[in-house]
Amino acid sequence: MKISFIVPWITKSRGGTENVGHLMANAMAKKGYEINVYTFDDSKSPSVWPLADTVKIHYLPQGDNIKASYQMTVALAEDCPDLIVGLHMNQWLLKYAVTAQKIEVPLVLSEHIDPHFPKRLGVFSEEQRLAAFTGATRIHLLTETFKDALPEYLQNKTDVIPNTVMETDQLCDPRGGGQKKLITVARLVPRKNLSRLIDEFAIIAGRHPDWVLQILGDGPEMKNLKVRAKDKGVAGQVEFLGHSDSPYSYLEQAQLFVLPSLFEGFPMSSLEAMAHGMPLVGYAACNGINEQIVSGVNGLLAKRSLEAGCLAECLDELMSKDDLREKMGAASKKRFDKLYSNTTVFDAWETIFKTAIEAGPSNINTQIETDAQSEIWQLVNC
Repeated sequence: MKISFIVPWITKSRGGTENVGHLMANAMAKKGYEINVYTFDDSKSPSVWPLADTVKIHYLPQGDNIKASYQMTVALAEDCPDLIVGLHMNQWLLKYAVTAQKIEVPLVLSEHIDPHFPKRLGVFSEEQRLAAFTGATRIHLLTETFKDALPEYLQNKTDVIPNTVMETDQLCDPRGGGQKKLITVARLVPRKNLSRLIDEFAIIAGRHPDWVLQILGDGPEMKNLKVRAKDKGVAGQVEFLGHSDSPYSYLEQAQLFVLPSLFEGFPMSSLEAMAHGMPLVGYAACNGINEQIVSGVNGLLAKRSLEAGCLAECLDELMSKDDLREKMGAASKKRFDKLYSNTTVFDAWETIFKTAIEAGPSNINTQIETDAQSEIWQLVNC
């Protein structure tokens, strides 16, 4: 079986979608499939994520125009794959669907973000999203909540599979000793809500002089966040670690993980914390994290996302209780092993891929009953 994965920025970004893409490609290569990875990069740089020796990487033009779309179609047609798997969260999904229809290859579209977020940014309309999904053989979403929001005619070809992350045998010590570490791992951009995290930490930092907040990641908000920590009087208890290609070395040393986002798909950083046996704190309103955390079992969910101090209350409780952190950390590892292990997720991916190949390309030439069907039909037949 030959599978072509389209992973848009695997040579440029260490984001969650690229992480998932390299895990998918390597897992299927290990299972014996012939794997090709396609990415958009005119400079033809190497992948920033490690790919198995048997995985071949191909470069597509970065341009968003008719010529670039044609070149993508030709490249994939020459590859003659049994299946195309497209990963992303914006209008590229529509290009994948058009290409798969034109070369008559089944397509799995894999969406890796809360579907409401692109609409908020205005980069991808709901009509475009549904048109792309109409052209897919199977749709992969991260949570049942996202599936329930789809029109009924798409739900019967949608599979829900959570993310997984690289497993580790090196667990953290939630009890800790001496200086203890509350850690978050995120790109420093506004939607990660890190300024709010600093505000919440500042509420309780004085009661926990033996704790520091570590922010692992880089991004355009670094300067603003440092100013925020200083203004809140906690600069001495907040460590900005910058970017690291080895986040596990920091997770191994931490006692508690926090994710302050209000919008996620199925966050990878919190899964990595779970794999290390760490208790978690997040907002109940955030999709993904509200499935990873069973509040009171492996962490705590702040129920009132707009209320100042609500997240701080959860942090305060766990920072104050060594025994509770230890208990919840063990529950995190158990939950990861049961629901999000590599074996569980990789086998589920393989099942989707086999099902899509058996089903063949999506037939968009049936009776057109929706605007989404009309849009994908017009794009394919123009």
